[in-house]
Amino acid sequence: MKNNVTMRTARGNKRIVWLLAAIIMLLAGTNIATLFFYPPTTERLSAVSDQFTFLDPSRGTYSREDRIINFQPLRDYLNTAYEADQNVSIYFEYLPTGSNVSINKDAEFYPASLLKVPITMTVAKKIEKGEWKWTNELVLLPSDKNKGFGSLYKESSNSTHTIDELVRRALSDSDNTANFILVRNLEISEIEDVNNHIGFSGIITASGNLSAKRYSVIFRSLYNAAYLSEENSQKLLSYLSQSPFKEYVESGLPPGIPFAHKIGTEEEKGVYLDSGIVYAPNRPYILTVMIKSKNEQLAQEKMKDISEKVYTYVKDYQE
Repeated sequence: MKNNVTMRTARGNKRIVWLLAAIIMLLAGTNIATLFFYPPTTERLSAVSDQFTFLDPSRGTYSREDRIINFQPLRDYLNTAYEADQNVSIYFEYLPTGSNVSINKDAEFYPASLLKVPITMTVAKKIEKGEWKWTNELVLLPSDKNKGFGSLYKESSNSTHTIDELVRRALSDSDNTANFILVRNLEISEIEDVNNHIGFSGIITASGNLSAKRYSVIFRSLYNAAYLSEENSQKLLSYLSQSPFKEYVESGLPPGIPFAHKIGTEEEKGVYLDSGIVYAPNRPYILTVMIKSKNEQLAQEKMKDISEKVYTYVKDYQE
């Protein structure tokens, strides 16, 4: 009896050995074996990725079902609803693939507070160069005070505030006073450096206006950390995601969807603007909407409609 048990055990072990050997031989002809049995050196990892030298190397960031390129139905709706209205400019860009939709791409608008974003990028670059620190303090002068947006103007003149606080207020609260303090302490050449590096030169025309499509490069630059470091790009986008202004594009998004954005309004000119990144699960996109209207409620309704249609299309899309 013992001999029979021993023989069966031996045969079982032999089958396991042969099974493992077969698996190893199968894997040996694949890249999986290379990664599994040998240290993942740069050379070996490159050898694996070099199989597809003509493909986008970042495609692995998103699954295939999230790499959407067909936005024609969305384009058709936006064209039908808004193309005839030159008081509306829309730019949508799907970040996983770069596919985009642009409505009235040449229509230009007074930028208002949207220009606070490149100002804070100038500040962050100055910090990266070691010329400033986030903890440095700047003085609030009486000439900096502006009641248009934010509450910093209520602080005492000659009070000091950290650069970090001023940038946060300028982005999340759209605080005019914080922005004026920063601008006063910057050189024109430093601001021009931001314009040159992100392709912003010439975006603002002689009339001082810009289009939705051309402004969107600001958020693309931050998302890709193309001008600033990853840490500082993250910081600015984080502050932008704390914006309390939910009446425009955000009104068309479900609760809880992160939206890093900057609004701009100018009631006298009848201009309402909102631009940012919607972090839809696995399907992030840039959406910039600019509207001229003497009726703010009507502008809000249009932005809500546009935002709802874009988000629903992106969320529900299936091949």
